[in-house]
Amino acid sequence: MPMNVLVVDDHPLFRVGVVATLNNEPDVSVCGQAADAATALALAAQSQPDAAVVDLLLNDEDGLRLVRDLRKAHPRLKIVALSMLDPGVYAPKALQAGASFFVSKQEGPAAIVTALRRAAANERDHPAGLTSMADLSERELQVFLQLGLGRSTQEIATTLGVSAKTVESHRENIKTKLDLPHANALVARAALWARGQGLVH
Repeated sequence: MPMNVLVVDDHPLFRVGVVATLNNEPDVSVCGQAADAATALALAAQSQPDAAVVDLLLNDEDGLRLVRDLRKAHPRLKIVALSMLDPGVYAPKALQAGASFFVSKQEGPAAIVTALRRAAANERDHPAGLTSMADLSERELQVFLQLGLGRSTQEIATTLGVSAKTVESHRENIKTKLDLPHANALVARAALWARGQGLVH
């Protein structure tokens, strides 16, 4: 029996490419595809897939939370986290959230197939080359990402559903962890990182 896989990615062209690649493999069959967390959770409940490929950046939604939610609802589900973001930062977060493997989008669809097969064999990833940003909590990473996109404290608070005071607290913690002297240095570092990830140009 082929492995039934749910594909979750908010970029239609990339998602279609992944689905086509997976469906061309004799031991893999795509049973559903989603562009957001709510659809992904509904499809997972409906089709009971063996594995899921989950993009960690779903518009303004938290892909790491989706990984955790899928793992909680379906403990035996094998999850391959997918992202164009820094593996040194996001790979350990994804594995901690419950993913078996992390695949960078720069690696291409073939790497996803390999990760799915290894996950099906009960193997797990072991990330290397962690950066100092790996010390940030998931919420701090969300705030850092939003800062890099040029958003204000109030805009970040609205996006994340928290108070502006909470965002300010996270900003202070990030400054401390990254050893940054002031708020301007924090914003500059976040913007530089976002450009490096291809999130802004």
